[in-house]
Amino acid sequence: MTRTRLLAIGLPLLIASNAWADLRTYDVDSQYRQEVFAALNSVLIADPNLASGASSYGRVQLLPSGQILVDAEPDTLVQIEAVLKAIKERPATAAPRVSLRYWVVLGSPPGTTMTATPDSTRPPSGLQEVLTELKQFHGELAFRVIGAAAVVTESGQQGEVEGNPLSVEQTAYVQGKTVNANIGMSLERVDPTNPIQGFFEGELEVRATLQRGEFVVLGESTLQGGGLDGTLFYIVYWPAE
Repeated sequence: MTRTRLLAIGLPLLIASNAWADLRTYDVDSQYRQEVFAALNSVLIADPNLASGASSYGRVQLLPSGQILVDAEPDTLVQIEAVLKAIKERPATAAPRVSLRYWVVLGSPPGTTMTATPDSTRPPSGLQEVLTELKQFHGELAFRVIGAAAVVTESGQQGEVEGNPLSVEQTAYVQGKTVNANIGMSLERVDPTNPIQGFFEGELEVRATLQRGEFVVLGESTLQGGGLDGTLFYIVYWPAE
């Protein structure tokens, strides 16, 4: 995608006319379409608020068919066609997608009285190994999942999911079999029917490096009140291929 952006930005260096005289439509690959449209719209300076006589090189529109319609002077259209041809002949590799799964698990000491909530469930079998390791450091604990989420993004792009009680933001960069991720997890539940035992919260912001098929405990915090006492564990997983 970087190559596409640089080629399109190069257009203003060549455009030198403000006389519109021709209409052309262009077919652009779907993975580049929005970026090419945005770049053309920018460099053609299609601003309806321009004062009379101000410089403007043309107009561009994205049609329902997916084609890009350009109204510009013939010499400008020739330059646009040359750029689109270069993009087609040297396509950029699509960015890999990153799918990460998240859990917030509450671990409570034996004998702790915990109020049942609709948000809490037994941990899935896939978490048993990492929970067994947590017991080695924290002693015997009873676990329940307070929140779970999954976020899918393209490498380098930010994505988020908002839920009750768990919300997650991620920006993940893939490097072979490793992903470096900036992760934010926030946990909040408010039950208006039970303001005393219907509220809990937690928050975490970290940078982490993950390997495929690996569970990582990103952090932990103490939860007290709301009928839920214990330690919150924030866990992320990058599924194996």
